[in-house]
Amino acid sequence: MEDWAAPVVVTTNVQVFESLFAARTSRARKLHNIAGSVIILDEAQTIPRHLLRPCMSMLDELALNYGCSIVLCTATQPALDQRKLKGGLPLDGRELAPDPHALASSLRRTRLVHSGPMDDEALVAALRTEPQALVIVNSRKHALELFRAAGAAGLPGLVHLTTRQHAAHRRLILADIRERLRKGAPCRVIATSLIEAGVDVDFPRVWRAEAGLDQIIQAAGRCNREGKRPLEDSIVTVFQAPDHKPPAEIAGLIGDMKRMIDSHDDLLSIEAIEAYFGEVYWRMGDRLDGKESSKAILPRFRFGRFGGQMETDFAFRSVAEDFRMIDSAMVPVIVATDDKAKRAVDELGIEHIPSGRLARKLQSYIVQTPPNARTALVRNGHVSFVRPDLRGDQFAVLKTESLYHPDVGLLWEDADYVATENSIV
Repeated sequence: MEDWAAPVVVTTNVQVFESLFAARTSRARKLHNIAGSVIILDEAQTIPRHLLRPCMSMLDELALNYGCSIVLCTATQPALDQRKLKGGLPLDGRELAPDPHALASSLRRTRLVHSGPMDDEALVAALRTEPQALVIVNSRKHALELFRAAGAAGLPGLVHLTTRQHAAHRRLILADIRERLRKGAPCRVIATSLIEAGVDVDFPRVWRAEAGLDQIIQAAGRCNREGKRPLEDSIVTVFQAPDHKPPAEIAGLIGDMKRMIDSHDDLLSIEAIEAYFGEVYWRMGDRLDGKESSKAILPRFRFGRFGGQMETDFAFRSVAEDFRMIDSAMVPVIVATDDKAKRAVDELGIEHIPSGRLARKLQSYIVQTPPNARTALVRNGHVSFVRPDLRGDQFAVLKTESLYHPDVGLLWEDADYVATENSIV
């Protein structure tokens, strides 16, 4: 895993690109094994837009000088051709699938419907008419509120799926969802966008809060996924959530999508997708290379004549500090809900076991929380750092198990309430 000395390596976009822009030996030691390889990027549209140009330049370099072949896989192909994106790839239009336009038409499985505003009451009413359905919203807060509203309405088969739950828990939930769908049992899922990419589920109906066109199409991939239902009955309803303002980044993408509505009759067409990404990249401009000009990556890689001779000026140390595929202010809390995780937590006290090994064991049991929420959890005794003398602040572990609920995950908002409740004699 550390040096990629294997014929086939399965890893993440984060690991690949952050290693390619790393300055530390431990991260860069494996890079020589990339030479001459075939690099397959699944869900290529998820490459963070604020680092798109540096990522494209790195892929171009690997193909040009290191014998690599790049394969981009996605149902929503971003416009990465250099003819459409400044700093893009010299793609020459090659597709592995024959006649993509004909395939897109013949494999059409859903139809989009725009409903306008739908509050939680309207969504619950819609779910009441569909025993198997999926609703995707833009925030964990909205997902939790809608789940509680649907529960109060007595809808059977309710499932909540968000990053409030750790990855090991979500895998169990998804297995249960697939089993319910297979049996035809009630299965009404309320989820965030985490269900949109790489999750193999097949619902007869989907509702999606307004978002970017790529997210809408990815959500549509969870409807009639296996193509066993009539197209006209497999409806993806795009709605506006009047009581929940979308995050700033998604708000911009909603505007880009609405411009596609005005100019394209078929939003699921290849032409609409291509035009949408072109609109997004044009609007973002220089922000495709660093969120701020001071954080721009490409200007820090220079090759030219300095002091009368040809030299390179590659600022890998400062670039490594600023190149973050996941630019999140969230902080981790470990929730040890099974024996495997609890054993790993116990091993945190054993000095000769490396922290890196334990971090890998516990990776699937992490819930990312807002920093102020974790501070409150620590202050009230619900979370503590295990062996800070040995591990520093790397391992924050949930101690109050009642804050992690089987149906909704970690409710960090209850930190102060539970502390007050426990103090009452």
